[in-house]
Amino acid sequence: MRLTYPLKPISHAVSTESPSLFMTPGFSPWASNGRIEQKSFKKRPGYLIDRAVGRFIYGVHLFQTLVGSRYTLYLTDTDLAKKETGTGETFSYVTKTYTTGTVSGVSGANVTGNGTAWDTNAKAGDKFIMAADLSANVEPDEHWATIQTVGGATAITLSGNYAGATTTGNYIIRRVYSVPTDERWSTAILDDKFIFTNGNVNVQYYNGSGAAADLDATYAVKARFCIEYANRLFLGDYEDSVAGRLPTSIRWSKEGDPTTWVDSTAGELDLIETEDFLAGLGKVGTYLVIYKRDNIHVYTRTGVATNPITLVAQRRGIGCAAPYSIIEFMGTNAFVGRDDFYMMNGDTPIPIGEKIRTKFFDITPVTAVENVWGAHDPLRNELLWTASTLAGKYAFVYNYKHNEWYTYEFPDDMTAFGRGAL
Repeated sequence: MRLTYPLKPISHAVSTESPSLFMTPGFSPWASNGRIEQKSFKKRPGYLIDRAVGRFIYGVHLFQTLVGSRYTLYLTDTDLAKKETGTGETFSYVTKTYTTGTVSGVSGANVTGNGTAWDTNAKAGDKFIMAADLSANVEPDEHWATIQTVGGATAITLSGNYAGATTTGNYIIRRVYSVPTDERWSTAILDDKFIFTNGNVNVQYYNGSGAAADLDATYAVKARFCIEYANRLFLGDYEDSVAGRLPTSIRWSKEGDPTTWVDSTAGELDLIETEDFLAGLGKVGTYLVIYKRDNIHVYTRTGVATNPITLVAQRRGIGCAAPYSIIEFMGTNAFVGRDDFYMMNGDTPIPIGEKIRTKFFDITPVTAVENVWGAHDPLRNELLWTASTLAGKYAFVYNYKHNEWYTYEFPDDMTAFGRGAL
């Protein structure tokens, strides 16, 4: 009896579509921390520390305004930070702040104010500092203190004695954000505004100066997803101050103005003809793509200001299993479905994971699949999907130029991947 063992060329770092007869199903030897280029195996790219923000970073974003200003922004679980590049500088917090009134006295952990209205504009967990003690461009400043309780309009108690030297005058309360468990930030840029949301705070925006602020506290409340399309801001799975949470709906702003939602060019749409809640938003060429777990809705522009989108196609049976796995790149989207990795070809999803899907779904529990997040590395033509598997935390990497798969491991917990300003 003669045994035949298939030999895979080195060009295939990971290939599980035809395992050996005597291997455990779903398993094959695979190479990690290497990438395939021109049929050669090269080391995974390394990395250096850029800024020590002190929190897990969930997003690295390039924000460029129409006049050419460029900013590198970091989104953590509690803050928005802007990278500073001056000599000896690190970063600045640009999280939403509250500064109304003045501090009339600081005694240990007790702070009293004058005209401050802290009872409706501050909460436990927010950060406090006297303005004169702040070194804004070399954060984190050691004088930031955590608010333990809000005792009224003019009284707060810190979690420890205030360490700064200033006891009266102007102050800053940094309104820290919170990210729901297993959720991430969604971002968009429109009208020179960097817009961000996570389903747990009012939709925020930052315009390059000062601090972030609420986009609209009535109509843009706690949206899970956002995207720019047809010169409007689209929100998905959002909360309305009157109707509450609408997980099957999208809403769009006034044309060219994401701060206005009551206008003839604004509107909303409830996608109730298919089951499931929304699982993400994407753009593919000229299409707006709305993902559900087992369905995909594809819309296009109409050119009519008061009715800007119309349905092109519904793709049933294939959807997005991991909302933050959607990667926009090269004019299309790629994402993780329930049984494969997919790429949009126009209005149609096509599978791309033949070489990896058996391994991926064998070692990744369903709950972990739902939490996969994706990123694009345009310098290396790579799409990276990071997953917590039974074998450890891996980035499953697809090289779309060579149609090859491989995996990366990192010594640190990789929580974000993005492009900043040079």
